[in-house]
Amino acid sequence: MKFEVEVSQDDTGQWLATAVEYKVTATGRTEKEALARVMEALAAHIKKAAR
Repeated sequence: MKFEVEVSQDDTGQWLATAVEYKVTATGRTEKEALARVMEALAAHIKKAAR
């Protein structure tokens, strides 16, 4: 499965990762943490949508 993820850092230093097509967003203290959290959130979103 392929999907596009946008990653940015806000003014407070928090990282924000968004799976663009699915409109799933997660935050983290580091870029790596935000990406890991968006992967978990995306998996849950897809699992829920499949039901």
